[in-house]
Amino acid sequence: MYGIDVAENDGSVNWAEVKNSGKIFAFVKATEGKTLKDGLFSHHWPTIKKYDIARGAYHFFHPRTSQPIDQAHAFLKTVGNLTPGDLPPVLDVETTDNQDVDQEQANIGSTDRNNIINEIKQWLKVVEDAIQQQTGKKIRPIIYTGFNFWQNILGDPHDFADYPLWIAHYGVQTPSIPASWGSGNWLIHQYRGDVPNVPGVSNQADLNRFNSFQLGSKGSIVKGIQQRLKDFKKPEFDPVNVDGHFTSQTEKAVIAFQKSHKLQADGIVGLKTWLQLLWG
Repeated sequence: MYGIDVAENDGSVNWAEVKNSGKIFAFVKATEGKTLKDGLFSHHWPTIKKYDIARGAYHFFHPRTSQPIDQAHAFLKTVGNLTPGDLPPVLDVETTDNQDVDQEQANIGSTDRNNIINEIKQWLKVVEDAIQQQTGKKIRPIIYTGFNFWQNILGDPHDFADYPLWIAHYGVQTPSIPASWGSGNWLIHQYRGDVPNVPGVSNQADLNRFNSFQLGSKGSIVKGIQQRLKDFKKPEFDPVNVDGHFTSQTEKAVIAFQKSHKLQADGIVGLKTWLQLLWG
C-alpha cells in the first residue's frame, strides 16, 4: 500500500502514470502559513480523485509567525469540502520558525515549546470542528512530523497521541516513533524523500507506505478502528472491547465489515478498509 506526496516545487504530475505505477494514495500540499497557496493544488486535487487515488491535502505549519486559527481557515478555504474516500487533512509540523538554522536543531525554551504546542492544538480543533460540521463525522486530522523534531525539539508532548501519525524516517523498514504514540502506532511512513524519477512526476516526490493493522496490533489507531466498528451498532461488527488491542474478536468484526462492503475479507485493516471505516 504505497503512495506519494508532492508540492509545487516537485514539478508536474501525470496522475494516470502515478496510478499505473501502483500507487494507491497521494498527499498534495495545499497551503503554508497564513497566505501561501500551492500553485498546483487546484489542478492536483480534482485530478487525483478522477484517477481513483485516495487523496489527502496537507498544510505546512508556521508557528509563532501567524495565528494558527488564520492558518486553519486559509487551509479549509483552499481545500473546500471533503468527499467520502478522502484521507483526513494533514498538519505538517517540522519547524519552530527559528531563523537560526543551528538553533533550530537544539531544544527550544519551555515557553516557546508550550506556545507551539498550544498553536498546534488550535489548528487541529478548528479543522476537526469544520470537518464534523461539513460531514457529520468525527474525523481527526493527521499529524506529520519527524522523530527527532517531535521527540527532542518539541519534547514529545502526549496531548496528540489520539491523532493518526504520519512519520518521516528515511532508509528504514520500521520507523522510530515518538514515545507518546508508542511503537508500531503509526498510520503512514514517509520512508524516502525528494526521490527523482518517480513514475509520473517530472522532478521529485516523497515515497510513503500505509501501515496495516491486524491481529496483535495495538495502540490508539486500533482503538479508533474498534470504536468505528462499535458505532455501527451491528452485532456482527462488534469488536466487544474498545481497548486498543487487536484481538481475535476485533479480527472477526473486521472480516464481517469487509464482507459487507465487498472488500478483501482478510481481517487486516489496510488503506481501503480504514477509509471505509472512517467514512462509514
